Amino acid sequence: MAKPKIKVGILGSSGYGGAGLLRRLRTHPHAQVVALGSRQYEGQSVDACWSQFAGLFEGLHFSNTEATIAAADVVFCATPHGATAPLVKQALDAGKRVLDLSADYRLPIDLYEQWYAPHPHPDIYELARYGLVELHREELRDTQLIAVPGCNSSTVNLALAPLAFHGLIHEHVIANLIVGVSGAGRALSQGLHYSETNENVRPYKVAGTHRHTAEIELLLKRISAQGRQLQTHGAVAAQGAKVSFNPHLAPLTRGILATCYIGSSKTYKDDELLELFQTFYKDDPMVHVQTDLPQTKSVLGSDRCVLSVRFDARTGQIITFSVTDNLGRGAAGQALQNFNLMHNLDETTSLFHEGLWP
Repeated sequence: MAKPKIKVGILGSSGYGGAGLLRRLRTHPHAQVVALGSRQYEGQSVDACWSQFAGLFEGLHFSNTEATIAAADVVFCATPHGATAPLVKQALDAGKRVLDLSADYRLPIDLYEQWYAPHPHPDIYELARYGLVELHREELRDTQLIAVPGCNSSTVNLALAPLAFHGLIHEHVIANLIVGVSGAGRALSQGLHYSETNENVRPYKVAGTHRHTAEIELLLKRISAQGRQLQTHGAVAAQGAKVSFNPHLAPLTRGILATCYIGSSKTYKDDELLELFQTFYKDDPMVHVQTDLPQTKSVLGSDRCVLSVRFDARTGQIITFSVTDNLGRGAAGQALQNFNLMHNLDETTSLFHEGLWP
């Protein structure tokens, strides 16, 4: 007899993260979307919000928060920072498992309040596990609450983790990012109008002001203290590398390209560094290390991170290059990878390895 499917509810399902989850969960062999939370579209069918799903979710309508939580075994919260913590508590109190795509449980409470705002439910943080799968895989199984990492921080952390593990990051890192506009979400904003972004690249939240900086620096400290398989609530090094994190908004719908610069007192050949990265990620199906420099188009619509690395002998710098789809590996795909591990399933189930080209 077939095992019953896991009933899934999605809060914030009218946002880009929610749409990405619907796309992946539609064909998941072990899960069924039974409820969608959206105040704006409550009572309406899925295609009222997302025309790409017309005819694919017959009988499914948007509902309120309470109904979505009640119907589900597992709740995805694709909702804004600050507004999500109360929803997480509500779902946990109802006995549900939760995957939180916001930042509300990614950081220790003191660090969260330093970078975000006072936290409404700090007591729940001890239940949370940080969902960067390649470094936290074992502690994600059978857990109750997973904090899905940020898109920018994931792209940078995957590019830095092998170097941190081998003790090759000493003082500071420069991370320059090119980021697609969908990373800002679906809400209206003057700075995201077509006429503002087309043929225009502009830096934003630079010089130590971007909140994903905290996630990157914390992970580097964890690696220094714990090694390869990290624990969210394990030891954290007292000191660690500082990261100068500088994103630039580009006229791309999707995609992140992170170029990171790490000073080195030792000289390397490119092949040495590539082998170090390939060995580090040899058992990680959603990270690909290649000789060629990566490009955002190759991961469009996919859930993989693609990496490469070079050594600049003139300046004595290791330079890493990483690309992700900010709505795939950076949001919905990473959340589903965590969902799979949470339920002891093959972590790649219903994920997209290949990008869309052209």
